[in-house]
This record gives sequence, structure tokens and C-alpha cells, in this order.
Amino acid sequence: MNANKLRLNFLPLFPQDFKYKVWRREYKGEKKEGLLSNLYRNTLPNVNDVNIRKDYWISFEPQNEFEEFICKPHYNHRLTQHYLFYLLKLKLIKSLATTEYKIPEKKFYKRVYLILSESNLGKETVWLEPYYLKVSKKFGLLIGFKFLKSPDVPYSREIQKLSLSLDKNYRSNRNFYLDKYKKIEEALSRFLEKIFPMKSNLEELINVSNSFEDLPYDSLNVKHYIFNKGNIDISQYRGLEKYGPLEPILQPLKIFLIYKDEENYLANSLEAALHGNLKYIRFPGLETMFQIKNIHIIRYPLASYKEDELLRFIDTLNSSKKGKYLVFPIMIIEKNTKNDDIYYFVKYELLKNGYPIQFVTTQLIRNKEAFKWSISNIALQIFAKLGGKPWKVRPSNENCIILGIGQAHQKIDNEIKKYFAYSVCTDSSGIYRKIGVLGDSDKENNYLNQLKDNIVELIQEFISEGFKSIVIHTPFRMERKELETIYNSIQMYYKENEQRFKHLDIIVLRINFKNKYFGFAYTNSMVPYESTFVRISKTPSIYLVWFEGLQYHRETITKRIPGPIFIEFYWTNRNLTQEDELRYLQDVLNLSGANWRGFNAKNLPVSIYYSQLIANFLKKFPHEVTNISEIKNPWFL
Repeated sequence: MNANKLRLNFLPLFPQDFKYKVWRREYKGEKKEGLLSNLYRNTLPNVNDVNIRKDYWISFEPQNEFEEFICKPHYNHRLTQHYLFYLLKLKLIKSLATTEYKIPEKKFYKRVYLILSESNLGKETVWLEPYYLKVSKKFGLLIGFKFLKSPDVPYSREIQKLSLSLDKNYRSNRNFYLDKYKKIEEALSRFLEKIFPMKSNLEELINVSNSFEDLPYDSLNVKHYIFNKGNIDISQYRGLEKYGPLEPILQPLKIFLIYKDEENYLANSLEAALHGNLKYIRFPGLETMFQIKNIHIIRYPLASYKEDELLRFIDTLNSSKKGKYLVFPIMIIEKNTKNDDIYYFVKYELLKNGYPIQFVTTQLIRNKEAFKWSISNIALQIFAKLGGKPWKVRPSNENCIILGIGQAHQKIDNEIKKYFAYSVCTDSSGIYRKIGVLGDSDKENNYLNQLKDNIVELIQEFISEGFKSIVIHTPFRMERKELETIYNSIQMYYKENEQRFKHLDIIVLRINFKNKYFGFAYTNSMVPYESTFVRISKTPSIYLVWFEGLQYHRETITKRIPGPIFIEFYWTNRNLTQEDELRYLQDVLNLSGANWRGFNAKNLPVSIYYSQLIANFLKKFPHEVTNISEIKNPWFL
């Protein structure tokens, strides 16, 4: 009965055709300041014709000079969600003790929390949020588990355990889905009968199902990786080991290994590991795995990591660059907050000179078990930063360029002082091409104008190179002004050139990896299979995709599997069929396997993930990296 069905974290209401009363006054351009704080502005149909709508100030309680209006749920989905939230708050206050619930103070946040337990570390809660599920045309409640950490408590492994990320033994929680489901069941059994039914102001009872909404799911294709001479494998590591890298490094290599005098023994371990000479590590070494024929590791011990000593080291690098060798620095550094300034100073100064760098922490080298599994990822990052291409993914759309949009605004006292946006360009096979600066200004209007002009210029550049599809990936947290600037400039450009670009696809996707949606499969672990997707809206098209999950050839779970990625088709220049949409979804999924930062890093497409990495650096650098768009290799890995 439940074949090809997945349980979304959504509880439908019943009946769906309830009515409720609102009080409204026509909006005539007045500002909300000076009006009642509980007013809500939205559109409603005229009394006599539901197709003629007006803008109103709306209240859920009687107001002077406001008219009564009987509202049906479908008149305005957002308004109905607001009303359900209003009812939910009233019912919690009336039916539960103050220790059993929490209502956030932020008014735009339409969510309440039911408290399962509380300690000095925080609260175990299950949240409820009114929602309209477009694909099912149903109102209901989204529901999920969340541990609310106390504000004054630092993050720790204990917090991760209470958040279900770690299990009781502080290992990655492979029972994450089961544990989450149990917490939700516990909340439903304790609170549901106290909260429901709710009663509308027309005395209609509104109840909720205690069962999740079943949605049909389907699957995208498994990712395939392409290596040397076009050989294909479904495993990055195995394929690289069997066939060699897609594009090797042909020049000989000088690695400068920087460390403090007293950490000589750690440098010994790292050097041996890079050569594949540590007995407890399976990794065969940089030379063998990545087919680099000539590697010289030059030890560079320092008495301290003071700025003058580090700058002298950079001068040494510059003088070594004159020969036939590629030059690459690796620095061993202790991971702590005191060393953050050193880390970003070195990264910044080297980038100014065109060098990427690899950092390896003292803690990692000392931890033999962790180091054993990390050395292959360290070597992969070094190889990619040097300009080698380990693999690419088999694309779903040929001649397709992907632009991941990122931002690194500088804030002081929560106010933006500098606006900065950039694009991470890859093709649909995941091959990194470049970073392009889209906007850089201390004034918002100038920045938005730059964004408008530069996104069109970038599109023109790739059209001239013969690409047939241009897909823009934007993070969900991007400001509405920025997203609309991108959308409007592309739309205008396309309309002006519509005849020239009849066979060109231009698509804007919004991608959100931190979202409120979850799904439980009808499997023993409740984890869906990798590449599973469900559609939750048709207009606009919105999908939830599991980038990680059960493997068809191996159903054992060995680590915590994250929830789905939210992908919205925000704008397209033509009406896409579902087959078209699935091809573009496939490329998003594929790009999660193009991550050259690690062999098993696959829960985010590189278009979004690389943007995050770059933003983290740019926000911490002391000054701008003026030559950022000229650095050809992925220095941010």
C-alpha cells in the first residue's frame, strides 16, 4: 500500500473547508506605523466577486471602522496560515502550562514549540508551523524536532547529542531518522489531544491528523564519475585509484612544509603520509594516487609564527617560483581561536601573491584514527589547488554552465558596511572554471546596479562560448532585493534578445540545505534512498531531494544521514516540462559529487558549497583580495 510513498513531516487538518471571520479595512496607501500592531495586510476578494481582489488591513479581532468578512481557506492561503497560527497560540496559552510551550517573540516567525524536557543546557522541543501543502492542496501543520540551546551555553558534543546529531556514545548518529520520529511521536501522544480540536471564531472545529501526509517519490540517477581516458566509476576513490586523475599535473612539484621547531615529529608523520609511507594508513601517496612524477618536500621549520617570519617565508616561495617547479606550501598549525588571525593572515598574504595553501592541524595528525581517514582528502585538496582535475561527473545537460552566486557582506554592529557578491562558475560536469566578482561597493544602490550589469555580462560571455543552458544557483538566504535584481536583469536581457536565443535555457534555482522539511521512508531505518525526490509544489516547481541516503547495493547506515535539500525553480525563460526539470535537478545532484574537498563530501552541490567556503574566507580576511577573479585554481578548498 505504501510502495513508492514517503511520509512528509506534515499533518493535514480536517475538515479542509472550514470558515472563519476576519475584520478588514481597505488599504489606501497608509503606513503601518501609527496603526494597531496586530494588523496584517493582504488581499481578499470582493464580497460579490471572488475574482476581484483588493488590498486590506486585516484583523482577527473586532476593530472600529473595520467590516466583518467571512473567509474561506482558499481565499488567501497566507492569510489562512496566519489565522491558524493565531488560533494555535490562543489554544496553547489556554490549554498548556507555561513550562510546556514556547512562542517566539519575533512576530514574523510562525512557529510554536512544545517542550518535551528541559535542562540547564536547553530545551528538547517539537515545533509546529501552519502550512499549505500545494501539491496536495491541503492545510495542516509542519512538525519537527529541535533542541533549543540555552543562549549562554557554548556548543559542545553534549549539545550535539541532545540535537540527535551524535548518538549516546558521541558518534555520528546513524539512527537520526528513527530518533527524530520517536521524539515527534512522543510530542503527539502528550500534546495533541490538549491542543486539538481548535475552534474558529465561527464555532467550527478544526482538527488535525496524527499521521503524516504520504507523498509519491521517485529517484534521480546515481552519480557517475569520469576519470583518465574517459573511464567511468560510481566511486570517486576507487575510480581514481583504478584509472588515475582526469587531468594530471605534469610539472615537478616542490612542497614547502612549514611547522614550528617543536613540532618536528608531526612534520615527520605528515611527510611520510604524503609519500604513502605510514604503515597504519592505506593511502598510497600523492605520487601514486595522483600520478605526480616528481615531488620534493622541503622542510621549513620556524621558531614562531610571527608576521615578519611568515612574510620572509613568502619571499622564499617567490624566489623558488622562478624554476621549472610548481611551488606549494603546507602549514602545520594548532587549531584554536588564538591562531585564527595567523590562519587568515597567511591565507590572505599568499593569495595576494597567487599561492593557495594547505593547512593541517596538529590535533588531526596526533589523532591516528582521524588522520588515517583524512590524509586522502588532504592530498585531494592539494592536487586540486595545484590545478589538477581529479574527476568530473557525467552531466545530464551538455553545454551547460552553472553559476553559483555567493555574497560576503561586511557587517559592523549588524549594519552592512560593504556589499560584495561573486559567482562560482563550473560547467555541468563540475569542472571549476573561475570566480567572477559581481558587485563590490559600500553603497547598496551602486552594488545592485553592478549586480544587474555584471550578471548580464557573465551570461553574454558564456553564450559567446557556445553554452546552450545557463543555470544560476542562489542560496536561499540571499536577500530579496538581490534575488529580484538578478531575476529582473536576466528577464529584461532575455526579452530584448528573445529571437536570438530561442534555443537557450536560462534558469534560476533557489537551493536551501537548511530547511524545515523532512521525510520518513517505509524502510527499517526510515531513511530514504540516495537520490530520492518528492515534489511539494507545481507552481512554482519545488522539489525535496535526498543527496544522501540508503545505497541500493548496501542498506546499512554507518553515519547520520541529513535531511533533504529544497530546490525551487524560481525563474525560467520558457515553460519547462517535468522531464526538463528533472534533468536540471539531476545536474544539481551530480554537482554534489564534483566536490574536490573530500571523497565523501556529497550533500551539497559545489555551486553552493564552494560559495559558502569563499564567503567564510572573504569575511575574515583583513582586506579585499584584489586579484580574486584572476586566481585560476580553487584556492578555497
